[in-house]
Amino acid sequence: MNKYHVSFLQYHINFITKYFRSLQDEDKTFIKKHFQSVSTRHEFKIVEKDIRECRVNLIIHCKTTYYIPNIMKALTGGSARFLYKAFPETKLNYKVSLWEQKYFIATEDTQLDKIVQRYRDANKPIQN
Repeated sequence: MNKYHVSFLQYHINFITKYFRSLQDEDKTFIKKHFQSVSTRHEFKIVEKDIRECRVNLIIHCKTTYYIPNIMKALTGGSARFLYKAFPETKLNYKVSLWEQKYFIATEDTQLDKIVQRYRDANKPIQN
């Protein structure tokens, strides 16, 4: 931002739970509220929010000066930490980190579904 203009970007963000573990309904509700709190605190807007069993899709608007890894750390690290604090039994159920460390971000969503599907196919757990 300078004195002549303000710039914003729209990001499509996709991340998954560790080992594709399914989130329970109470987990999803808690995570949605946490994401809204983070967006308010960090001054970005969540335009679209879709939390499924093991996958989160967000569309956010933020200033071009924002450092996306900081936003991701606040979203994923904070949601896991506060979820485990509010529902200690959840941590026992997951037994590992809640979120996969990898995430996908794009400024447009044309290829998002294809890339996510390729990633899922390449990282499927081995069936015995």
